[in-house]
Amino acid sequence: HAHGNSDAEDKYARANDILQRMIAQHAGGNEEARPDVCSFHAVIRACSRTVEATSSPEKHREALLLAISTVQHMKKSESHRPNAKSYLLLLQCCANLLPSGSVECEKALSSIFRSCRKDGLVNRQVLKQFQSTVSTEAYHREVVRDAPTYDGIKSLPETWTRSLGYRPRTRSGTDGDGMVTEKRNPIISVGGEVIGSTAYNDHRMRRRWEKKNQKVLQGGRS
Repeated sequence: HAHGNSDAEDKYARANDILQRMIAQHAGGNEEARPDVCSFHAVIRACSRTVEATSSPEKHREALLLAISTVQHMKKSESHRPNAKSYLLLLQCCANLLPSGSVECEKALSSIFRSCRKDGLVNRQVLKQFQSTVSTEAYHREVVRDAPTYDGIKSLPETWTRSLGYRPRTRSGTDGDGMVTEKRNPIISVGGEVIGSTAYNDHRMRRRWEKKNQKVLQGGRS
């Protein structure tokens, strides 16, 4: 994180050097050097903040390519798979480093978004970020045009949100078939609102209880 916050033009390269040393040391048997998802995110953030240190288009493109390759590396990993935050950071990085409104920027943003939905990691934040950085025409083409309808509201396909990590619910079958596992992906409208999801409500309730329990453990008020 220190390199990401520095003023050096090559902050992204320095952050990546640290990550690569961690990967090499861990491969050599040093468990304390094991990188986690946050280690990869630190590189993407450093790439995104290159715009604060230099106005060079060449440096910006070099940093963006590194950010993209970082996520690609994560996709090939068994232990550091990208999550929704990874794609959110990459969309922000692209919007920061390429000329706003340019054909190049819109193509890059659309490509990143397609990868995200292919991985089933489109959450509200990713969708809102994409919507805020591409043209209305591009958003309609990539999101709205072929969206299915849920209770009369255009919503994202379930495949786009399938990997967000909500727990499946198991209940007794009503037809004597034993236990039934229900899908619990959130249903998100094309405008970015959750419009139907027991999973989402359960997720929020679980987080609330976790915070409450943490307060009790720390001796605070419940």
